[in-house]
Amino acid sequence: MYTTEAISIQAKSHNVDSLWQAAETLSLAEKAELIEKLLGRESGLMVISASTDLADYVIAQTQLLSWKGLTYVWDAIAAEITAKLN
Repeated sequence: MYTTEAISIQAKSHNVDSLWQAAETLSLAEKAELIEKLLGRESGLMVISASTDLADYVIAQTQLLSWKGLTYVWDAIAAEITAKLN
């Protein structure tokens, strides 16, 4: 009833190893940006370089907290500062 023909599809596949080699040439900031784009902004993952100062890391982590969580952290910091001043 119907005639069919096999169609050869020449699909090009990107080799992961060649992509990995290309990614190796990126700077740390470019690698972080690539990871964020691959995972999407909604992933909740924050990429921090190992060479980042601790203060920068802490500030970045606080962005993930709710208002209640942030209030808890700052209250604890205020209590610690007050205790050291006394």
